[in-house]
Amino acid sequence: MARYRFLKNAPIREAIIDLKVAPAVDATKLEPLFESLKERFPKQEIMQRSTFGFEIGPNELRQSRVDGAVEGRRLTSDDGRHIVQIRSDGFTFSRLPPYETWEAMKENAEPLWNAYVTHSGAEKVIRTAIRYINVMDLPLPIQAFQDYLCAPPEIPAALPQELGGFFSRIIVVHRELGGAAVVTQALETSFENKVQVILDIDVFKEAKEMEWSASDPSVWATLGKMRDFKNQIFFESITEKTAELFA
Repeated sequence: MARYRFLKNAPIREAIIDLKVAPAVDATKLEPLFESLKERFPKQEIMQRSTFGFEIGPNELRQSRVDGAVEGRRLTSDDGRHIVQIRSDGFTFSRLPPYETWEAMKENAEPLWNAYVTHSGAEKVIRTAIRYINVMDLPLPIQAFQDYLCAPPEIPAALPQELGGFFSRIIVVHRELGGAAVVTQALETSFENKVQVILDIDVFKEAKEMEWSASDPSVWATLGKMRDFKNQIFFESITEKTAELFA
């Protein structure tokens, strides 16, 4: 494992906060919110539920698409670093590189969530999630992946030992938090002098047995604990040699 610390050049491709609400809200109530955010988020795309199917013709099979109700909008900030999905069933906030800190991300996301709750009248949160997609550039040649990963892929000893790719996915349950994390490791691509390894950590919690008010500030306290769990998984998954690459 690596020593827990702030990494100045953290290999985060995308950091995501996701909140699902129930019951679904009326998307038309969100129009004033979209209008108020146009200066900060000038690029706004309508999100629409679509149904896909096939049409059978006399000589061919054609794919068909039917657009249904508008679910919300996808908003992109003027600098392209923040993307917000504001939907009838919830709210998603994404931070793209360069990543700063959790505190900075929360400072940007929480007011937007509060505005969403105010305009939509959302009643309760039924699911929270924190997802960090890390893409780590590791220098070639690599003699052994255990130099960089604490749970590396292994090839049976009797087989040729040249690794062309790997993909692993585990679910780690956190009883005290009342949630779990999906942890994915994969070899993405190789270049002349480096290889890219994905470490995707998706921590989630479902409020199945509680009424979690959408306006309850404890939602964000829970997201903070989920972020701490994400950090624990990250540093337990990499070696000190890997951490030094991004210090």
